Amino acid sequence: MSFSSLEKRATTVVSLILSLRLLGLFMLLPIFSIYAIEYKDSSAFLAGLAIGIYALAQAIMQSPLAYLSDKFGRKIIIISGLVLFTVGSLTCYVAEDIMSLILGRVIQGCGAISSVGVATLSENTSPRNRASAFTIVGLSVGISFVIGFLVGPIISSMFNFKILFLLLFIFGLLAIITTSIYYPKDNNKIVESKMEFKLNKNLIKIYSSSFMLSLVLSIFLFTYPLMWKTLKLDQINLSYVYLVIFLPAAILIYPMIRHLEKIDKINLAIKAGWFFLLIGFLSFISLIFNEFSLYLLGILFFLGSTIFQSVLPSLLSLHVSDNMRATGTGPFYVMSFLGHAIGSMFAGLIYSHSSYFNLPNYSVLILVSLLILIIWILIGMPKYALKK
Repeated sequence: MSFSSLEKRATTVVSLILSLRLLGLFMLLPIFSIYAIEYKDSSAFLAGLAIGIYALAQAIMQSPLAYLSDKFGRKIIIISGLVLFTVGSLTCYVAEDIMSLILGRVIQGCGAISSVGVATLSENTSPRNRASAFTIVGLSVGISFVIGFLVGPIISSMFNFKILFLLLFIFGLLAIITTSIYYPKDNNKIVESKMEFKLNKNLIKIYSSSFMLSLVLSIFLFTYPLMWKTLKLDQINLSYVYLVIFLPAAILIYPMIRHLEKIDKINLAIKAGWFFLLIGFLSFISLIFNEFSLYLLGILFFLGSTIFQSVLPSLLSLHVSDNMRATGTGPFYVMSFLGHAIGSMFAGLIYSHSSYFNLPNYSVLILVSLLILIIWILIGMPKYALKK
């Protein structure tokens, strides 16, 4: 089924807004800890807090903003969240000490609009096109990830670290303008607070999957570049590495999801996602630790994680009532950000010691990731069945 004009508009606008916001954030990721510790009154702990406080603020604010968007409309809440993000970016840009930087990151994080954007996409796409729409959004975010990792270190070395926050401010303004002009009209509002959000077994599985995916993803993103450093391959451009390992997912996953949608076999994608992650971890554990095993791990990991980033939001939309769409989506992103925060802190804790059980730190984290994946598979996910 081809996309309607409304579906194309919703997919394009949501992709653009989320990508603009995330592009700047991805620029910060490879170098944030290096520069944050140089701020006045900073320390390693406060630098880490400046990194993690954003995800914590996002986790706290997802559900409140989602509920408000159900009650007052998507567009006004999206704009409000982008204003907070933009003000926070400007605060970070002018910050001279670490506490001011942390304050700016908190304000940035309070602009938690992911669940509202997902709700908008769900409302403006048909069930048969929804997974493809989410795949497009996921790929746009993935492209932002690769570009951010590539240009962030280059821009900061050419100018300075603070210029990245100025770019975030500009990206935020562009997203506000895009939202004001092109954002789809609201389809659903809660008339009064009589509607109640009901948690059920399927939603628990979906929320658990969101947490597990983010937990494994954050451990991977923390560990993977350090594994390259362990090989003493500093001369290899890490941006190039990320481009290589993400490229197969960027080329293959969207056509695969689209094909499975047409033949009503999306459940096969879920199994494929678990398969790629499982084989990736097992092959890394089994093979000699070298460039090949690292590239293979990265490629298989992104193939698997990209599938779930495409399928999970679409699957969630099938289990949340139309007029409680954003409220039901809020916990999904709360669990996601909690997974990111816990995974990063856990990986940092593991790397604070030299080794465990005579195993290198990265091997311990890969084994933990494998255990998390097995638990996730045992918990399972609800079947992808279109609403009749």
